[in-house]
Amino acid sequence: MQAPEVGIIYLFGDRLWIDATPVARGMNFGDFVIHERDHQLYWKQFVEKGAVPSTEHDEFPRGRVTYNRKSGKFTLLADACILREKSFVSTILSRMHLPERGTKTSADDLYRCFRCLGRSR
Repeated sequence: MQAPEVGIIYLFGDRLWIDATPVARGMNFGDFVIHERDHQLYWKQFVEKGAVPSTEHDEFPRGRVTYNRKSGKFTLLADACILREKSFVSTILSRMHLPERGTKTSADDLYRCFRCLGRSR
């Protein structure tokens, strides 16, 4: 069985990109374990490779998985464009080796893409 991971996620088109770290090697942030790299640096890597358009990193749906050391639970915070597709959530849980029952999923204002921001106005 593989170790659960924390990390960051992007959705570009119909493809999920996940950059993750096993919890044991994650970065401590208060009561949480997080992935060290941020969305901006991860997006820049894809721009430099020509895999995505040269736009701001927050234009596309994204999310983050954290681990709460006190509760022993994982949280997937993500854009609604990711969360509303059960197949995306299942893929994230599977690829990051997360327990279905031990992982809370929730939308978060920080991770809203421009499409979702436009709907909320």
